[in-house]
Amino acid sequence: MKPAQIHWSDGIPFSEDFQDYYFSKLSGVSETRYVFLENSQLPQRWHSLKEGHFSICETGFGTGLNFLCTWQSWLQNSQSHEQLHFISVEKHPITKCDLTKILETWPEFSDLSSQLLNQYPPMVPGWHTLHFQPDPQSGTITLQLFFGDIESWLPQIQGPVDAWFLDGFAPVKNPDMWHDSLFLHMARLTKAQGTVATFSAASQVKRSLKAAGFSVQKVAGFGKKREMGKAVQTFSSGPQAPFYIDNKPWFESPLLTIDNSQENTAIIIGGGISGCSTAHALAKRGWKVKILEQHSSLATEASGNTQGVLYAKLSTNLNPHSQFYLAGYLYSLNLLKSQLNRQHWDDCGVLQLALNDKEFARQQSFLKNNELSDIIVAVNRQQASEIAGINIEHPGLFFKDGSWVYPKYWCEKLVQHKNIEVCYNTHIKDLNQTSDKTWQAQSSENQVFNAKVVVVCSALQSLKFDMLNFLPLKGIPGQVSQVDAEQLKLDTILCGSNYVAPTLDGKLSFGATFRVNSANLSETEADHVKNLDNLKHSFPGVAQQLTGTETISGRTSVRCTTQDYTPIAGPICDSRKFNTEFSELSKNKKWRFFKSAPFLNGLYVNLGHGSRGLTSAPICAELVAAQINNEPWPMAKKLAHIVNPNRFLVKGLIN
Repeated sequence: MKPAQIHWSDGIPFSEDFQDYYFSKLSGVSETRYVFLENSQLPQRWHSLKEGHFSICETGFGTGLNFLCTWQSWLQNSQSHEQLHFISVEKHPITKCDLTKILETWPEFSDLSSQLLNQYPPMVPGWHTLHFQPDPQSGTITLQLFFGDIESWLPQIQGPVDAWFLDGFAPVKNPDMWHDSLFLHMARLTKAQGTVATFSAASQVKRSLKAAGFSVQKVAGFGKKREMGKAVQTFSSGPQAPFYIDNKPWFESPLLTIDNSQENTAIIIGGGISGCSTAHALAKRGWKVKILEQHSSLATEASGNTQGVLYAKLSTNLNPHSQFYLAGYLYSLNLLKSQLNRQHWDDCGVLQLALNDKEFARQQSFLKNNELSDIIVAVNRQQASEIAGINIEHPGLFFKDGSWVYPKYWCEKLVQHKNIEVCYNTHIKDLNQTSDKTWQAQSSENQVFNAKVVVVCSALQSLKFDMLNFLPLKGIPGQVSQVDAEQLKLDTILCGSNYVAPTLDGKLSFGATFRVNSANLSETEADHVKNLDNLKHSFPGVAQQLTGTETISGRTSVRCTTQDYTPIAGPICDSRKFNTEFSELSKNKKWRFFKSAPFLNGLYVNLGHGSRGLTSAPICAELVAAQINNEPWPMAKKLAHIVNPNRFLVKGLIN
């Protein structure tokens, strides 16, 4: 990915790539407010917002000026429970250094600019979802920023769009941005009566908008520019029938009827990192959420280790699965920076060591195929030793912001929201939907909980519910070991076939074992010996600091994973009806279907994260919350499809 090449001319940044100025010499702020905010009638529309959320799609993020002007106006014209989604693409992102200088041009945005720069993504291709701290009296704002070309971005957007900002330099300067496919996807995504605003009055743009179902008009341009364009969507079949586009209706999400004039309620079954992340994602959208947790505290099972490691082991070609985990890694990092203090997490970095020739070759291939130096760099033995503060005998990859997290504290922080209630010691034995589409969860004490939506996040316990027993979940027990090591020196996390983290409260955590095909959940001496042997073999610089007389303790838990070792997050179908209605797949996997899938409306899951829940569970929680609210998804469609629960039903028919 090539960053923007910029030079300054008369105090205005000039793009070498497109041979044009980024904003008006006359007044960039005034131009943006006139062209995009005023001609889209945004403040007026926000005052009468019924759905509780509003989505803007922009072609060309550039300096972020359109985003900052929109954000400022949103703060002045929204209510605390409302959400603004601002989706944008940038082929040549401006570096953080250049952007810092550019944003100094507009002191009126200094506070917002500071927040943007604090979360501005690294130079990593793909989707970046950023949440900004809300003003207590106004709505929240989410920026979904895609680094890459528009042809890769457009097909991956899912979710209705209320307004388009067609920016990104003039058609003659940047023809790739104004390709016919842009307008076809606009027709697919735009709500009925959705709007378009653009500085361009080119006849090509007008014709393409008309062909896509928009009513177009030219109005007075800004400053010396004679005309600009605006349009309204009059063709209403775009987002209303998404299954006609991809012809894979099982990958879509049912449209729930949500009345924001009434209280929307949700039940989350399970209080680990998946459940707490999902509860938080819904609560910030105004939902009243109850977490039903069978234990007396949160994060008691797989989320209960003292230190969990946040990083992503990526494939050499960065396939869609790796793209999913990379997106989740960056998403979780941003959340941690805004939610936790340094006592309970530390972005001290992760050294992924090449302990053998095969791993070294794999890492070299990864470096050759991917340019991710903003977040991952190759290090030799000497560099690794300097980073770790101890002798390291192997080269490797260094994840600059890799982190350890105290998961239990993070869970407790996530549920500290006025809209969340946690019901402890509540073991759910039954789940069903009533005739009026209300979901009921019944506890072993025969207490009944009612809600419009249920999200099941209870790992292997989920399989006791009949409507979920088609999910191929499996448990893999494992043990983490701990020793007292107050004086031990280690400045970063080390990963190989296992891991070791810097000491926390004088204790060194390392492990973990994998007891494949074992039902033993006890802490065992054999697993402690295995963890110590792995520590000596993989990280001798750490093991040599131990005397061998330390008291060793540990913790065993069950990782809930899936048949394909990929999480499950999204809406649930009635499996029996699905197998009947899509039986043609068993004869022809390319059969075209023109009907929606038999969803159990209001039932969702966030499950099966295995040992990588800190990386994948939070972004899956945001995905589920977006699907429930019919909002734009926080990741590319192809990545959401990877974790979709109904993939197993399709595979069952095809195979």
